[in-house]
Amino acid sequence: MKTLYFDEIENWNEPTVLVLGYFDGLHRGHQALFAEAKKLAAVLNLKIAVLTFPEKPTLIFQKFEPDMLLKLTSDKKREELFAENGVDYLIFKDFTSCFAKQTAEEFSKNVLDKFLPKVVITGFDHKTGSDMTQLKGNDQYKVVVVPEVSDEKGKISSTRIRELVKTGDIASANALLGYPYEITGIVVHGFARGRTIGYPTANLAIKDFIHIPSPGVYTVDVLLQGERQRGFASIGYNETFNGKEKTVEIHIFDKDLDLYGEKLTVLWLDKIRDMIKFESIDALIAQMKEDEKKARQYQEK
Repeated sequence: MKTLYFDEIENWNEPTVLVLGYFDGLHRGHQALFAEAKKLAAVLNLKIAVLTFPEKPTLIFQKFEPDMLLKLTSDKKREELFAENGVDYLIFKDFTSCFAKQTAEEFSKNVLDKFLPKVVITGFDHKTGSDMTQLKGNDQYKVVVVPEVSDEKGKISSTRIRELVKTGDIASANALLGYPYEITGIVVHGFARGRTIGYPTANLAIKDFIHIPSPGVYTVDVLLQGERQRGFASIGYNETFNGKEKTVEIHIFDKDLDLYGEKLTVLWLDKIRDMIKFESIDALIAQMKEDEKKARQYQEK
């Protein structure tokens, strides 16, 4: 897959199936668009191109709040997911006020036509500031609008997944994503308390603007040195030790490695429990043994 930037493209000479959208998380609803794109690309012998945005389009429509920069996937993971879904060309375009104000005809002429699309694919709720349904009669390309993908609780959407992640319902979020929610961080020095109680942890500093699950203890898998290892993670303030700063700590089962400076990718599988302030270290250790048992026994669905 090639990653390109809209404003740097001068001469495009390859007809495409062009997919439009922001695709935060690239969840099962989004995957339906790419399944359609792959089917049409195979029939028409075309490459798949995606026109997307580095940040959420809502940034130009609403009063700014820092949480608006948070995503369900890091930029690196998002590109990997596009590639896994059959994308040949990933094209980024800054979403600006001028871009959003284009009419359907202007959007077609100034943006879409540049990529010589034979088919343009969007989701049923896709908006660029223009109504894509107005383009259905275009002689140059056909517009395919992929319908809503739902489960028993309603539409599968990035908004719904964000809420599940923020409340710690990781198993439900994963079911909608179609893959385990993941976070990558750098292992840094913490207070080293875990080692003194038999559970050494890797303390993660997370650089990506990504949603962190709510405080609690979770079953996780860790991608470490080319292998996937089971462990558990805690997110919280170390209440038992009167901690003040929020930490993300990972214990990898059956491993005691010096990981400082390493990048760890953590796959979040399920929440075990909320955070608790224990009356004694012995009570904390007893609970961690129960947490470990649950994490080891967890079977990914």
